[in-house]
Amino acid sequence: MRTIFRPLMKPSRRLASTCALLVALCAAISPAGAVAEEIRNHFDGDAILRPPGYFDLVVLGASGKSRWLVLTDLNPPSAPNRLVQTETERPADSIAAAVRRTYTFQDGTASTMIKKGGTGRAGLLLRMADEKNYLLLLVDTATGDLVLSSTVGGKTTELGRGKSTFERGWEKFSVDAAGPALTVLFNDQKVFEARDPKPANGRVGVASAGPGEVSFDELILKPADAAKK
Repeated sequence: MRTIFRPLMKPSRRLASTCALLVALCAAISPAGAVAEEIRNHFDGDAILRPPGYFDLVVLGASGKSRWLVLTDLNPPSAPNRLVQTETERPADSIAAAVRRTYTFQDGTASTMIKKGGTGRAGLLLRMADEKNYLLLLVDTATGDLVLSSTVGGKTTELGRGKSTFERGWEKFSVDAAGPALTVLFNDQKVFEARDPKPANGRVGVASAGPGEVSFDELILKPADAAKK
């Protein structure tokens, strides 16, 4: 029996055009070319008594212990879970942070809910290029004092401060960033404005400074509209 080999047919112009169109569409929707979308981290799909998924746990400033756990709560903003930094014995200048994995932030709005009754300072870590370059918003859960600072090359400078009041079970804190312009908000109301001395693209997450236990829920990352950049 003889085996007959037939020559492969050349693709038609129409087929070639279709393939080219599909390649272009794939490139348009690839992560590199995709339009950034709002990211909402509510911790309700995470395992109880375990660290949160999709987050890297880091310590900035002075060395110290940290322990992040997902726990249940009676009435969190997004039921049933909350994220808690449970380590209470920490140096005052040691910062424990849970940083969102595979996400970078420069311009837009980052916000989180912080629970009343904590015993430490809690807030948002933004534009973290590395362990010596970042922005940090902290609120004292006992006094309501708000402080925004910038750390550049390991040197920390206060950018602004304000006041908030924990009247409800959970309160919302946000930072709106547009280049060097920063606006700190409490329950979506402006508290103060500040200037970032070195705007940079970096990582973002929630943070706890010094001793005390603090609880978070609903970390929301909303990038600026590309048309406004």
